[in-house]
Amino acid sequence: MSRTRHPIPRLAVCLLLAAPAGLAAEDAAPGTGGDPAMQAAARARKPDGALAWFKQGVELAQEGDYAAALARFEKARSLSPRWALPHVEIAVAHLMTDNDREAIGEALARAVEFGPDIPRARYLYGVFLHEAGDRAGALRELVQALKLRPSLLDARYRLATLYVEEGRQAEGVQQYELVLSQRPSHLGAMRNLAVLYERSGQLEEAERHLLGITRVHGKSAIHLTALARFYERAGRPDKAQAALREAARLEPARDPRKLRPLPKSKY
Repeated sequence: MSRTRHPIPRLAVCLLLAAPAGLAAEDAAPGTGGDPAMQAAARARKPDGALAWFKQGVELAQEGDYAAALARFEKARSLSPRWALPHVEIAVAHLMTDNDREAIGEALARAVEFGPDIPRARYLYGVFLHEAGDRAGALRELVQALKLRPSLLDARYRLATLYVEEGRQAEGVQQYELVLSQRPSHLGAMRNLAVLYERSGQLEEAERHLLGITRVHGKSAIHLTALARFYERAGRPDKAQAALREAARLEPARDPRKLRPLPKSKY
């Protein structure tokens, strides 16, 4: 069966990283024991009720057949219109097939309406609204998602980014620091905190995070060069030169590429 393929936009990354709807793979087709042939036979039987259609859609989505999964999720929605989970998965399936933004937005809006206590729905709708330019709506949904599930790291990181975009630097810093408390190796949070602390004149904090990057992610020419540029801006030329020397040692300049002489022309 051919599968529709489209470039995956940023929202798709969030959809794929977000927690699944809550059905384990072995629950997708009851009684199949995980055997692919038995699962295929189970799918061939007409499902009975919204849950059965939904489970078939989950299994097909896990196999990467989002077009077929979309049809199952839409059938589940038609049988149980106020059940939130089919709306969430319809949004995912659209994103992975035709990227119909109107359909994605409508599905996520209904998911939040019918399942306001589902953190994944609130988070994904927040991502959608952010990319659509609705920052206020995005902030509302991300805050609610984190109230429901404080461990949603990607939601917290996006919330921090939104706060900074809105000029609410202190709140952004607070959220980035919380991201690091959950995942101390989070490179994006460390970089952004270094920038924000430098902007606010808290140079020691900025230096701490830049040094933390070299410690946690290993010394590389890229990280050391960023540290050197910071020292230059901070008026610390000695430390800047030391960092640049270390960067050059790790990635020495390459010799100019030597081209082979062209063969003599016959004409």
